[in-house]
Amino acid sequence: MSGLFQKLLDTYRYALSQGDPRTEDWFFMDSFVPTAIIMGSYVVLIVIGLQVMKNRKPWTLRSVLVPYNLFLVLLSVYLCHQIFHSAIESKYNIICQGVEKTSHPRVIRMASLMWWFHISKILELMDTMFLILRKKNSQVTFLHCYHHFTMVCNTWLSVKYAPGGQNFFIALLNSFVHVIMYSYYGLAALGPHMQKHLWWKRHLTHLQLIQFFAMSAHILSGVINDCGYPIWYGTMQLCYVISLIILFTNFYMKAYLQDYRKSAALANGEIDKTSKQYLNGKID
Repeated sequence: MSGLFQKLLDTYRYALSQGDPRTEDWFFMDSFVPTAIIMGSYVVLIVIGLQVMKNRKPWTLRSVLVPYNLFLVLLSVYLCHQIFHSAIESKYNIICQGVEKTSHPRVIRMASLMWWFHISKILELMDTMFLILRKKNSQVTFLHCYHHFTMVCNTWLSVKYAPGGQNFFIALLNSFVHVIMYSYYGLAALGPHMQKHLWWKRHLTHLQLIQFFAMSAHILSGVINDCGYPIWYGTMQLCYVISLIILFTNFYMKAYLQDYRKSAALANGEIDKTSKQYLNGKID
């Protein structure tokens, strides 16, 4: 048993030694342990939170949610703007861009933006905590938790082993989508009177699916073309994004196609009172 543990420890140390030396001294980057602690705490808090809130009234949290979502919108705008301009300045190849290994300020700037993108994923774990406190348990799905959990791990790997290069497109596109997504959440947090202006909710899922298909195509291009981008990491990313496509497609079909069928039944008078209230936005 001790021999197996030593082998695992040696493998872990070797993996760390293969990281990008330019980012190894950055916060969270010298070891995976802090990130693992955050992720473990995330899972534990979900389990405990659901139990603690089971027999308690939901919190409104409006005074927290509005500034929280506004902050994430502004952070996403900043990342989107800076990553775009950094890629233009560096004359990135949209088809396949390898990771530059120099310490030029322009290169380090892109790497630092990848680090901030990683930090944004850690901050977004609060989405789940707020859902639990508001007793929106139907939204604390496997898809939601899987997406938040794995994005933190994926972005840590990005900064550790490939800070820049082909990764710029994922961070750029995801930041753009999150500008729109957190704008929606911020408006929804203002209260029920905003619901009539949020008819475009289902289009967020459309946008996310488009995002994942675009990411898949871009990652695949990086894997096929040899441009100095880590093939192992690109392959792992491709598998990961495909998993998101499958999960989000399943969510869309269950959530919105079911609503479409209920709407048709409502038009024909073949629906119960509770479902009618749900479709009319009177219950959550």
